[in-house]
Amino acid sequence: MTDPRGKSEESQKIRAILVARSRLVSMRRDIENQVRSLIKEYGLLFPRAIGQQFRNLVSELLGDNHPLLSVISPLLLIHEHICQQQNKSDDEVRQLAKADETTRRLMTVPGVGVVTALTFRHTIDDPLSALTVGAYLGLTPRRNQSGETDINGKISRWGDRLLRTYLFEAATVLLYRTKKWSSLKAWGMKLAKRIGMRKAKVAVARKIAVILHCIMAHPSTGGSRSQSDICSQVPGPVCRTGDVPLGRC
Repeated sequence: MTDPRGKSEESQKIRAILVARSRLVSMRRDIENQVRSLIKEYGLLFPRAIGQQFRNLVSELLGDNHPLLSVISPLLLIHEHICQQQNKSDDEVRQLAKADETTRRLMTVPGVGVVTALTFRHTIDDPLSALTVGAYLGLTPRRNQSGETDINGKISRWGDRLLRTYLFEAATVLLYRTKKWSSLKAWGMKLAKRIGMRKAKVAVARKIAVILHCIMAHPSTGGSRSQSDICSQVPGPVCRTGDVPLGRC
């Protein structure tokens, strides 16, 4: 069964799980930022931390008699509960990715991990043309045409916001944190030198989307020459958990 937008019932369900997980992550970060802001007013600072480590550091800083203790303690309790739910969601996401062969193939692309692969798999449920997947996700520039004027502006940001965000994060991981070299990383770094890192990340995110589509739509070595050329940029399995952290919080 599919909905009017072409997504299967399974994809709708998994998308709902991914959206709920994204919301839990957002809530956790909001609380962490709020607590940091509150204790910063008292001159208390501590290094970056999330989850249990974050709560431990806050508790150590405040001790037993700090004036903010009665304000922050309820926030930490909510934070702990959110982390527990996020951990359950992370486990479910891992199992879903592990059980799906297509998702495992998508995870072989540098910078792409569990969350990005699973989100792509169930957002692009009915594969589009490789030439239009970037536009579908809002990763292509707007065009302003009037008479003899034809200007390319910023990306449209139309399409699925969740997947677009994860593709940007995957591009960032590839360019900044992935140590193993690949043709895709080399292309992105050369582009960054020419047009700047910010625009390069957009281009790499769009390229990753096209490569993921190629893998999903053409799992065999067949397909058109242009699509095979795109897929040839994908090296062996690397960076299996590189995009969005799935560690315990």
